[in-house]
Amino acid sequence: MPLIRSISVVVPAYNEENDLRNSIDIIHKYLKNLVDTKFEILIVENGSTDNTGIIAKELDAVYSNVKALSLETPSFGGAYRYGILQANMDMVTLYPVDLAFSLDFIGRAYRLIEKYPIILGVRFHQKSEIDRPFIRTIISKVHTLLVNALLGTQYNDVDCLKAFQTDIGKKLVKYTASNGPFIEVELIHLLKKSGLKYYEIPINHFERELARHPLYIIRSIFKNFIQLFTYKLKTINS
Repeated sequence: MPLIRSISVVVPAYNEENDLRNSIDIIHKYLKNLVDTKFEILIVENGSTDNTGIIAKELDAVYSNVKALSLETPSFGGAYRYGILQANMDMVTLYPVDLAFSLDFIGRAYRLIEKYPIILGVRFHQKSEIDRPFIRTIISKVHTLLVNALLGTQYNDVDCLKAFQTDIGKKLVKYTASNGPFIEVELIHLLKKSGLKYYEIPINHFERELARHPLYIIRSIFKNFIQLFTYKLKTINS
């Protein structure tokens, strides 16, 4: 069993000039209190058209354990994959810039990750607190039900945070192909196929306003459903 002493946090950043600096300061302070200097924050700017890339480089210059990475085109899945592959610490997790998920997931995962190589955050847990628009909660629950039904999995929250022993995380993401949020589905399917142990823990999620226009959400729903069915067909053929 590997000793887990250090933490990498991957932060994908696309057009986040308004929030990036404050969010990195908050994450940095939390990690400093948790593991002193044994951590790194990897900002993966991807195709931003504002000053996100400049701010990321400024943070890189201010903090010795913050690294600014960059991809040419917007790609959440690409940023997720690239960030994990660049991680140098023992445990790796990913956090959104808006910090909608409570940071204590990192500390709780850190205390469990030696025993379980993968820790999954679960919003739909009796000990979780959720403050989100009702439509977003319903979409997340329906998506999880569909994924479980089509892929034969039994997860309680497909799209939530995940923490990995870093060597395990790197092996899994190498087999992903999605450039969008569907990478979350690929990862949990790969987790099932791998037979690795995992542990689900409650996590709080606060998203008091819709981050996207309702029409964008509807288009995303249809796109995700198409991706899910296509992915199912690919798994059958393979």
